[in-house]
Amino acid sequence: MTIIKRTVPQAVFDTPSALKAARLGHEDACRELAATHVHLLDSGNPNHPINDGIFGYETKAFLVRQY
Repeated sequence: MTIIKRTVPQAVFDTPSALKAARLGHEDACRELAATHVHLLDSGNPNHPINDGIFGYETKAFLVRQY
């Protein structure tokens, strides 16, 4: 059995349509997260209140650094 490895050039991800899709997906995820009550989140989620102060940052500041 021959395994063929395929790589996708970075230029594919840098196209205007791909960047727009990524931005829209990120905005949708942020809206969905903002609409979710924090106590419905799993405790492993960095947005859960028990994780405030994780790594010395408040949750919102920590998440901003991730993006």
